[in-house]
Amino acid sequence: MKEQRALELAVDAGAKAACQKSRRGVVIFHAACEGSVSASNGPPVPFVCGGSADCRAACREVAVHAEARALLAFKAADPLDRLGWELVHVKVVDGRPVPSGPPSCVRCSALILEAGIARVWLLHEDGLRAYSAIEFHALSLQHHGLPAPRDAA
Repeated sequence: MKEQRALELAVDAGAKAACQKSRRGVVIFHAACEGSVSASNGPPVPFVCGGSADCRAACREVAVHAEARALLAFKAADPLDRLGWELVHVKVVDGRPVPSGPPSCVRCSALILEAGIARVWLLHEDGLRAYSAIEFHALSLQHHGLPAPRDAA
């Protein structure tokens, strides 16, 4: 699967997100196969996002991020070859992908790195951009002014 097709699937997943504040979609894919895992963000089951001001304010902390959901499904699928898997993350507004900001979620970047994902794709103004998982995590730490436990270069 190519990253452009993965982006389309991530948009589909994000459009179905349960979160009322910010719909996000993720697809974990491999260039050498058609199989993929997709997920969206939202509160953990059986909780429901009502879109209240309190829920919206706490969303980043209380929602299950799309990356975490996709990684849980990826682990459950237990692919035979753990090498070479990539992840596309996209923000969806009115059913369409919109450019995201820089790598910034330390929780998700740590999980991505720990899961052995090779590359992370984000949509920017000029199109999709790939980051190695190490670079993605280092940039997420840097975004928040946090120290990197080791030299990520």
